[in-house]
Amino acid sequence: PRPRHSIDRQRAMREVTESIAEALPKAAAVFAARGLDGTRMEDIVEATGVPRPTLYYHFSSKEEILAWLLQRLLRDLSIEIGGIVDRDEPARDRLRQVIAAYLQLFADHTQLCTVLLTELGRITRIPQLADAIWAAFHEPLGKVLDAGERDGSMQASDHEMTASAIFGAVTMVGLHHVVVGQPVDPPAMAARLDHLILRGLAPTPRRPPCCLW
Repeated sequence: PRPRHSIDRQRAMREVTESIAEALPKAAAVFAARGLDGTRMEDIVEATGVPRPTLYYHFSSKEEILAWLLQRLLRDLSIEIGGIVDRDEPARDRLRQVIAAYLQLFADHTQLCTVLLTELGRITRIPQLADAIWAAFHEPLGKVLDAGERDGSMQASDHEMTASAIFGAVTMVGLHHVVVGQPVDPPAMAARLDHLILRGLAPTPRRPPCCLW
């Protein structure tokens, strides 16, 4: 099992009230437009309407606010993907559904995904987010891969490496569409990625010519 980060390494944030939780997503547009370095707490106050003292009561920095927004997104993704993993369906079908659920994030949360692109290196070094990504995607995907080995629809593999490769592929495809402004079509894109992941780039074998006699 993957080692978990100790919560003692990070200052525990105070529980966010429902009213603040509803207002904070408005900060995503600010982070997307200005980047993390260019965003000031004053900008977040203006965008969300949450007073500066209240923000500092719950968060020590703008980095913590961004981390909270992304953790919340990943929490919702974890719940949805967990439901997919528990379905009584072939592993191959569940794999495609997991990919589609992740791609749906890029369709529904374009601004936060833009921040993810510009701040990817910094974000993935935040321990809480690294653990949240593991719980939301890598861990449940490992269960699907294991199920695929058991039902014969997938070959045996290093689950951690395979899950990381799939996560990277889906992430970059989703971010590419966000960057170029193309609409994200999760079912269609998931079907193409699923085909690529399961069959690779090998050409389809040609059928032998029919016997003429």
